Amino acid sequence: MRKEMFIHEINILRDTYRRLLRRQAKTNLIKLTRKTHPADLATVYRHFTDEEQIEIFTLMNENEHTAEFLSELDDALVNDLLANESLERIASIIEKAPTNDQSGILNVLEEEKAQSVIELLNAEEQEGIAEIMGYPEDSAGALMNTEVFTLNEGITAGEAIKTLQDQEEAEMVFYLYITDNDDRLVGVISLRALTTTPSTTTLKDMMIKNVHSVRPETDQEEVARVVA
Repeated sequence: MRKEMFIHEINILRDTYRRLLRRQAKTNLIKLTRKTHPADLATVYRHFTDEEQIEIFTLMNENEHTAEFLSELDDALVNDLLANESLERIASIIEKAPTNDQSGILNVLEEEKAQSVIELLNAEEQEGIAEIMGYPEDSAGALMNTEVFTLNEGITAGEAIKTLQDQEEAEMVFYLYITDNDDRLVGVISLRALTTTPSTTTLKDMMIKNVHSVRPETDQEEVARVVA
């Protein structure tokens, strides 16, 4: 039943796009694309003709939403979409995306073109991409996001909440990663536990210490087994 509902919604989305394309309603197309989840957009995108795909992609904003959309597509389709795009537009699309999405998109491009795009990014982004792309394609490191928010085990719950409130660009999190003074992962805390614990309690005294983790070099199949 759920699958049938999803297919029905995708068909409606596809028909809406095609109706707007026929009308050349660019403003409405941009608004629809902005509101559609990248995964859903990638699903419906496969139903379009080559011309429709290019027309819609041309209207997409150069931001993280578009980068996430590209990461949901097959490599061959990403390569086709970016084949005639300028280096500057590709760099603008991926510059604010998570590092794993950046590397995934760049890995689709020819090596020389990918390097030219990387050179347009700032030094910090270049360093992060170099780290991710240095791991084997089938390893955990190739999938990981290096932009992770962590808290030191020695601070209190009250200090942790204040730190979270000050992180204007932090994504919504449900679990917080706790590290020691050597930046080693030592525990996790749920957001619910953090907000319902006395503010003077240190994170070390409330965190879950039995953490399941893998090394960046770990094969992705082993990662899947650990997660399962």
